[in-house]
Amino acid sequence: MKIAYLYHRNAANAEVQSGRPASIRRQLLAMGAEVEDIFPLSARPSGSSLSRKILSRLTGHYHRGDRDASYLAALAGEAQARMAGRHFDVVFCPGSEVISALETAAPITFCADATFANLVNYYWDFSRISAAYLRKGHAQEASALKRASLAIYPSEWAARSAIDYYGMDPQRVKVIPFGANLGAENRREQVEQWIQERPGDRVRLVFVGRDWKRKGGDLVVAAVQSIVAQGVKVELDLVGCEVPGRLRGVPWIKTHGLLRASVPAERARFGALYAQAHFVFVPSRAEAYGMTFAEANAFGVPAIATATGGIPSVVRNGTNGFLLPPEAGPGDYARTILRGLGDLKSYRQFASRAFEEFETRLNWRVFCHRYVEAVASLGGSASGFNRARSNNNENRICL
Repeated sequence: MKIAYLYHRNAANAEVQSGRPASIRRQLLAMGAEVEDIFPLSARPSGSSLSRKILSRLTGHYHRGDRDASYLAALAGEAQARMAGRHFDVVFCPGSEVISALETAAPITFCADATFANLVNYYWDFSRISAAYLRKGHAQEASALKRASLAIYPSEWAARSAIDYYGMDPQRVKVIPFGANLGAENRREQVEQWIQERPGDRVRLVFVGRDWKRKGGDLVVAAVQSIVAQGVKVELDLVGCEVPGRLRGVPWIKTHGLLRASVPAERARFGALYAQAHFVFVPSRAEAYGMTFAEANAFGVPAIATATGGIPSVVRNGTNGFLLPPEAGPGDYARTILRGLGDLKSYRQFASRAFEEFETRLNWRVFCHRYVEAVASLGGSASGFNRARSNNNENRICL
């Protein structure tokens, strides 16, 4: 299968989009696909877009130039020029923007963790957006979906938006969970050893996220304070975020700053924090997917999370973590954590199931195999791979 891999940024860089584009590309190559890199693209939003952004901020609104028709046309034009004169079985893009104006004979496919409609008034930086940006954002998403032969989302939350809001044909929408970038090489014997070594006389929690507020950082601290007040020993590791000054010096908090998976020493340190933790605790207020939950599962670490956005497609309540409703408070989370560790034998079985979710569902090998099967079902070339055959003609999301 010859794939034109399109993206506006460097898709081979493990720091881009939390490593998702690089992981997909690497796995496709490992499967024997012929991947042609059509990235990065040099087109940039125009100067007038910057002016509109500044003016919008002055009036208390949010505007960006990444959905402007002129910018999207420039991206598509550059991609088409680099693809000209060559045959591709399929086009793949780890996002919807680049394909919005793309003209090509090859089937167009993309994956994204959310639609534009999902984000509006859900993420804080998509609240109070300008009327122009709102209009352009919806137009961009609709155009991408119109051109796409296949749209892949990691959650039913996002897939349902593509179908219900933008009218995408359900047969051209697939739900395939994203995989873990960190811990992808972990094996069961090693993970089971980590699970057995976790202490029974204290609670070790890890919080991962750059956006302290959106990821629920204050809620984490309040919940842990409740656990500490009950006389339980707790160690809380904070990764990737700028910690509020009031928390510096708190004895049960350890801060680690941003740990980059592309730097071997930092990657090893990050992995060690997961391996030693009982739970990853990230009660996000808004979340399109939650890569950290898949990565925690790769270390046999169950998740404590919120049932919001795309998280329920990653974390199955009672299987690889616990999901609490958005209105849950610190006490609810504290009780869930302590109950989850009430019996060490049961916890270890729970942690083992979390790793099984990574093995069978939350890894890039599974993602790419299912992607290839979905492409084959479109009728395009799938040389070297097993073609998918399905007799299911129901009008529903394909899982």
